[in-house]
Amino acid sequence: MLGWLRRNAYLGLAVGAVLVVTEAVDFSPPPEVRVGKGDVAQLVGDAPPQEFSPELANPQAVQLRATLRLYPDSELEVAAPDPETDTQGKLLSQPVVTTLLGMNATVEQTLRLDAGELEVDLVLHATPRLGQAPRGSKAPAPLTLEHELRVQSRRSDWWRSLPRKRVHLDSRGLLTRVEEDGFRLVFTVDDHLFSLDLELHRAAAGLRDPATLAGGR
Repeated sequence: MLGWLRRNAYLGLAVGAVLVVTEAVDFSPPPEVRVGKGDVAQLVGDAPPQEFSPELANPQAVQLRATLRLYPDSELEVAAPDPETDTQGKLLSQPVVTTLLGMNATVEQTLRLDAGELEVDLVLHATPRLGQAPRGSKAPAPLTLEHELRVQSRRSDWWRSLPRKRVHLDSRGLLTRVEEDGFRLVFTVDDHLFSLDLELHRAAAGLRDPATLAGGR
């Protein structure tokens, strides 16, 4: 019997091939394998959200929050923040950095996507500064945000000896009304859609009041 099986093993292979062609064998993926574009937020849990400090003792202190999201569909409209759309995205990170007026704050992050074949480097340099208050206004001078943002990717392909590098975003300029309205930057890396929300928070108005700092005189 064993000899017959050895001599006719090709018959088993042929039967298996016929089953595959006629789809008699069900090759359903296991539950851990997701087919097609899924909801990114369901794949891995979101990063923990970070809040601004309720009290900043230094009157010159400013906090910068940078919220990075990845969306499941690169065709989503995410140019402006929208709670319904943003809940579809995955919160990758939300660092809060404390700095002083006129001093640079830096956020550097590296993301690994596509089973580690794609690496995305994000580097943000941001410097909060005092803007010009309207003449005759008693309101505190508004904040402006001088920023430089660079997003670069590295993709490792099996046929390349060195990773392929690309620059996807290289932005710099002076942003206004970030403290009041925030500011969103949107960019793509290959088929991945990201948004980066910048927000500013500073010490309470009383600490910034020159009269308060001078003891009320």
